[in-house]
Amino acid sequence: MVHALKETHRIVASQGIIIDVRPLSVDVPLEIIFQGGRESAGMIDMSPDRDLDIAADRAIESVLSEHLYCELSVDYFDFAYYWKTIKGMKDDLDEYWKGDVIVSDQLIQQARILFNQKRPQTQLRVGVQMKLGKYIKQL
Repeated sequence: MVHALKETHRIVASQGIIIDVRPLSVDVPLEIIFQGGRESAGMIDMSPDRDLDIAADRAIESVLSEHLYCELSVDYFDFAYYWKTIKGMKDDLDEYWKGDVIVSDQLIQQARILFNQKRPQTQLRVGVQMKLGKYIKQL
């Protein structure tokens, strides 16, 4: 990752800005939301990508310490994914998040129990924590 950031430094215009936006590998709740409330089915294990998080943070620290970039800002925010069915959620997780998250059978079972209570406007929600870093190229 450090090599990629150094290569980016070579081609980014003077005073150019690079953006680091990514989900953090912090366990998050799988929530069942409905008109008037929400319940947690349990936690989704986001640990499989933890090593990538650490490597990305170290790469940024490396180019900052070499004064290739200067930090403009770092913010954190929540980004929510919504599904209308458990099958839709599982299909998305299998297609886009395979290997990045661990969703236990127990968690799916608990989600089904809560989802099937037939409350108005029931959906599934996962809110991941995101990092948004902005860095400006130094001369």
